Amino acid sequence: MADIDSIDSDILRRTQQAAARWQARAEVRDNRSEALRDGKPTKADTPSRLAARVNNLVDDVRRVSDPEHLPSNPVLRELVVRPAPVVAEELTDRIVNEALIATADFLSVEFLERGAMAARSVGRILIEDGGRRQPIGTGFLVGPGLMLTNQHVLPSARRAAQCILQMDYELRLFGAPRAPQDFALLPDRVFLANYDLDFALVAVAEVSAQGNPLADYGWLPLNEAQGKISISDKDYINIIQHPGGEEKQVVLRNNRVLDMRTGNDPQDDVMGSFLHYEADTAKGSSGSPVPSDSWKVVALHHSGVPRMDEQRRWLRRDGAIWRDGDNPDDIDWIANEAVRVSGIVGAIRLAKLDPPARAVVDAALAARPGMGWSPPAPPARPTITETLSPTLTEALPISPQPAQTVSTVSPGTSSGTGAAISLDIPLRVTIEIAPPDSSTVPAIPPTRPDVTFLERITPAAMADRKGYDPDFLGFSLPLPGIKPKPGFGGLLAVTQPSHPKDSHELRYQNYSVLMCAGRRMAYLSACNVDFMAPATVTREEDGDPWRFDPRIPSAAQLGAGYYRDNDYDKGHLSRRDDLARGPTREAAIAGNKDSFFWTNCAPQHYLLNRSNAYSGANLLLWGDLENYISNQGARLGRLAVFNGPVFGPADKPLRDALVPLSFYKIVAWSGADGPGAIGFVLDQAELIEALPERRLDPGIFSIRQRRIEAIGADLDLDLRDLAALDRMPAPQASRKAAKGTRDSIEIASVADIRM
Repeated sequence: MADIDSIDSDILRRTQQAAARWQARAEVRDNRSEALRDGKPTKADTPSRLAARVNNLVDDVRRVSDPEHLPSNPVLRELVVRPAPVVAEELTDRIVNEALIATADFLSVEFLERGAMAARSVGRILIEDGGRRQPIGTGFLVGPGLMLTNQHVLPSARRAAQCILQMDYELRLFGAPRAPQDFALLPDRVFLANYDLDFALVAVAEVSAQGNPLADYGWLPLNEAQGKISISDKDYINIIQHPGGEEKQVVLRNNRVLDMRTGNDPQDDVMGSFLHYEADTAKGSSGSPVPSDSWKVVALHHSGVPRMDEQRRWLRRDGAIWRDGDNPDDIDWIANEAVRVSGIVGAIRLAKLDPPARAVVDAALAARPGMGWSPPAPPARPTITETLSPTLTEALPISPQPAQTVSTVSPGTSSGTGAAISLDIPLRVTIEIAPPDSSTVPAIPPTRPDVTFLERITPAAMADRKGYDPDFLGFSLPLPGIKPKPGFGGLLAVTQPSHPKDSHELRYQNYSVLMCAGRRMAYLSACNVDFMAPATVTREEDGDPWRFDPRIPSAAQLGAGYYRDNDYDKGHLSRRDDLARGPTREAAIAGNKDSFFWTNCAPQHYLLNRSNAYSGANLLLWGDLENYISNQGARLGRLAVFNGPVFGPADKPLRDALVPLSFYKIVAWSGADGPGAIGFVLDQAELIEALPERRLDPGIFSIRQRRIEAIGADLDLDLRDLAALDRMPAPQASRKAAKGTRDSIEIASVADIRM
């Protein structure tokens, strides 16, 4: 099924043009199909384009393989290890077929990971009219702050100003919906529409209405280079779309390019910058990206191609003639038409834009890929030219490499950017020598750049932060210390303290953090919550996005890469609502802003973290407990709250980190009957240990009230001061004798809490 938003004159004209191009190319398609059936891809596409395609495939294989795991296909293996790219003159049908076959059916699972990352950059376009929202198409980010869609979706700047780009309108694991993020379109900043090529380029707001940064979604760059796709029965494309305005969906593989301009043949002029392909689309798919199997955007989807009779009348699926006024869903759609990226980029470069808009557009076109389909190059490795087998030598000639003079660069003379050593023995070996790392903290694997505030955050900028106040409750309650023999590396030293005395304490507005050196997460986030403070602010008021603390190495903090494309949310330890308070609005804003440091964050499963979406009659979620504590705090006036993960040997691996199976929260107060404290543990072990093998119900994780002494037994922290204030009744002797020490109570409702 194809994509017609409404059968008005404009849409009708575009579809008629697509149908005319399809009909005019019938003979060309037939000849190409015959060549492919005969196993002769070089007759279906030009040698130069096919050579570019083969080299593109080889580069993709190199990015995800290493010398120990080369492809088993002999031709592809030879292509991977040979030092020079394939050129058109040496291309044969066998080389093309083998390269395409070897990458067609057996894919690394990273294909799915890259696809998920590509899909992050795609959203649906909604028009807002009279308080109602209506989906009108799909769009995708193509650079920092820029979205691409069809001109027939956004024909004018005025219409664009009425629309939003909604990201994350999709289902995640187990069918749970994500929380959509609404980004305003900014046609006053950039708007470029091209009727002939049916594309519209428009600027997008940097932050959503819900407070999340656009940069979190990356982008799909527009690359006009050849080699992304070929005309072949073994080369596939995909489409990421919002069909019918529904949740984001993807049509994977077994979708082929059926026709496109390949050379300088006059017949190619009929296709121009369009291509025809097969895939399932629907109303609402207009503006969708059409990526290759490497998740590089090939084209912009814009129309369907209807089946026609000899008089060029459109036909219905029942064979009858489709007439204006009939349901578009009844049309017998036989193909889709898309606009090629090369044509779009060419038109963008030639378009007349005012200088500010041109600067934004040119920066976007020049920007490095903003999502995971283009991974960083692997570490330099030896280039190995193997002796080719006799059967392959004829198919794939490789020129011998001349001997070179040995040259060396001493690493000791490096300027800090690294150096290379070239040694000529029977083969050339190039070794990259990285500059020495002064940090003792292991580096985090490369990820997409994290979002940071525009202003530079320095240790000096944090010098006015007082942190946790031990006298806040009217009596002395200091931060817990570390036990003599910590099991997880002890406290992380603050390398650039704002205050000389802060050797381990990171002070923020209204709270402090003690970091665990071995886990790159907080041992403790301790906050003062003043429910009588005159000023409070919302999340949107200068809060998000998250950022690194400059006082400790960024490699000692788990950043955005650990929360991307998985089932973990950025779980605040000290609650944002608790911190965004103060005697003045400025102080409240500082608390809100300071809550978004990676030091105050730990991976929590989304079913656990999102109390607003998954709370029920029973107390099942962390957020429910936090709301209950807030209600009590409003009655008491002030609270001191201590939060953190409970580290253990069975924690769940996540990249090079470990996800804690449980978290603790201890609340202290001063009431009419004196000081008190209670402690809780939330256990997400069953939830995350079962992923991704089986479907789970959110109710399988639990909240338990535990004696603070028992909580402390599982931590490297000394909680004796807090344990002395514990209001949870001690186990009765008779019960202890009969059932053992009862140091915890499962919390099913607030009535179960013991104070």
